[in-house]
Formats: sequence, C-alpha cells, structure tokens
Amino acid sequence: MAMLFKPLVYTQEQVRWLETRGLVYHVLMDFLSRPPRMSLIAQWRHRLGMNHRIEGDEGWRKLRLFLESIDEDSFRRVCHQEAEEYTRLFTGHEAIVPACESIYRSRLEGENAVACIARVSKNYMDNGIVFNKLNGERDDHIALELEFMAVLAEGMLAKVNLQQSCLALADSQISFLRLHLLRWAHLFSRELLQATDSPLYQAVAELMDLFLTEDFNSLCAWRNSQQEAEH
Repeated sequence: MAMLFKPLVYTQEQVRWLETRGLVYHVLMDFLSRPPRMSLIAQWRHRLGMNHRIEGDEGWRKLRLFLESIDEDSFRRVCHQEAEEYTRLFTGHEAIVPACESIYRSRLEGENAVACIARVSKNYMDNGIVFNKLNGERDDHIALELEFMAVLAEGMLAKVNLQQSCLALADSQISFLRLHLLRWAHLFSRELLQATDSPLYQAVAELMDLFLTEDFNSLCAWRNSQQEAEH
C-alpha cells in the first residue's frame, strides 16, 4: 500500500528564503576558508551583482558595495591586500582570531575540545557528508561548519517536493545551528569585527552575525508551519 504524504506548503517569502540562504552560506564559507585570491573576488563580485534579493541585511549590502567598488586599476592590489589580511587574521599559531568552535566553547563553557570536535564530525557522518580538506582543516573550523550548512541548504532546496527528506534536512540544520554554530559564531564575528579594518571582513562578520540567527528563526518557523499544515 502506497504511503501518502501531504505536500509541503510554502509562502512566496519562504520560497525566496530557500533560494537565497544557500548562497549566503557559500559566500561566508568561501571568504573564511582561504585567502581570497583574484578569481574568488571576481566570482563573487559577479554573483552578488546579479543577486539583489537580500537587501535588508546590512552586511550583505556592505559586501556587495565593497566588491562593486573595486575598480580595474586597483583590483590586483586590493585582492593582494585582502589575501594578506586573511593570513594575518586566521593563519598559523599567530592567528589573531581563532576560527574553530572548540577553542571558543572551551573558553566559554569549559567544553572538552576533543569531545566538541567529535560531535561536529558525527553530524557530518550522520548526514553522509565527507569534506575534501586540502589544508588539513579541523572539522570544527568555521568554514567547514558553514559549508555543512550550505550543503544541507542546497539539499533541502533540491528536495523541496519530497516531504520527509526535506523535513529531515530542516531538522538537521536546526539542530546543528542550535548545538554548534549559534553557540560560538556570534563571538567569532564580534572578535573579527574588532580585529580588522578590512571592509571585506567587516562585511563578512556583520553578515554572519545577523544571518545565522535569522536563518535559525526562519527554519524553525517554516518547520512549525509544516506541522500546522499536517493537522
């Protein structure tokens, strides 16, 4: 006997949110995963120039305006400066801003670092996600946690008409935000804001600080709306 499921319900605003949230996770992940070379900045300047659907977010607006403001004569110099700033902020033992969850959680909560990393890794494994870590990144690095959310966000959009798969992906994202990213990413963003004068990384910090909470609230609201539609 075939199992029948009611179709998922979306408002127009929720459709726009589903289409754009993965893009935000990707831009954050890209600029926090490696020094931003010319090709990366050129790629995002084009993509953000084509996409104006997140106008309400100040960090998004600042990032788009900064990328659009780079003229061709200074493009190479600005890219070099931002790559050097990434190295100064995040690279090596002299990194100014730690970029791993376990460092913040051990400082804030006395969390055991090994146990924290193990729980993050288990989330990846439980969702069938394996990252190609070219530079030996730890699983609890901010860029990998954001990439995990980006992958699940894209999966949710791709399975928008498959009720159980879509709901399961939403639940995984809500859980990961609550138990991991929202426990430390706000402090990371604020430390980044204080540590840099770079318009690129100030915009990235502002965007992440607001977006994660907004995305969590939107996920929870959408999930609750589906439960209500079932009754």
